[in-house]
Amino acid sequence: MQKLCVAAVGTAFIALESLSMAPATAALLTFSFSTESGGIGSFTLDTKTVRASEPAVFGAGFTGILYPKAVSNLSLSASYTSLRRVTADWVVAPSFTSDLLGLPESIGVLSGAVYPSGCSNGTSVGCSVTVGVIYSGNASEPSPNPDSYPIVLAVELFEPTTQQLLIRESITKFQVVPESNSNLSILAFGIGGISLLLKHKLKEKLLTAKE
Repeated sequence: MQKLCVAAVGTAFIALESLSMAPATAALLTFSFSTESGGIGSFTLDTKTVRASEPAVFGAGFTGILYPKAVSNLSLSASYTSLRRVTADWVVAPSFTSDLLGLPESIGVLSGAVYPSGCSNGTSVGCSVTVGVIYSGNASEPSPNPDSYPIVLAVELFEPTTQQLLIRESITKFQVVPESNSNLSILAFGIGGISLLLKHKLKEKLLTAKE
């Protein structure tokens, strides 16, 4: 029993050490938002996705940096469309600065999730849903820092063939957070193991004392 307790303690200390050595920011960021009509949405951005060699078309003729399939679990529940855990691309348009949207220029540039994946490749745009986000980090790679995404702007719905804008809906509330570090689960497992072992040991002592 003592050997098992020592092993469990060791597991917990290893978990603590791993947690202390983990980077402050995670590679995965979770975006969640609500729209002015009461719609809700969310998606996960993998900031470690490698950029594509070809540019993307984003918005009114602006070219951007394409990160294929960087967005996972894109869900959107609204009166005009419903998406459930689909894959999308991520695009950053360095020349589409925030002042073009009526915002201060210093805030950042336009970026966002574009669905379906591959819809903005090359010179033809065939996206049906975009989620616009102001991005203030390094334009050449997505930042893992949630503060680099100060504003989630709007959800847009397009007719895929003609690219006619059907709906643009502003975001009323949003949150950007790093995905939970898996080391926390390891730590919880280690501490939980110690707790169970100590309980068993205490129970054995109580039974021995009664005898």
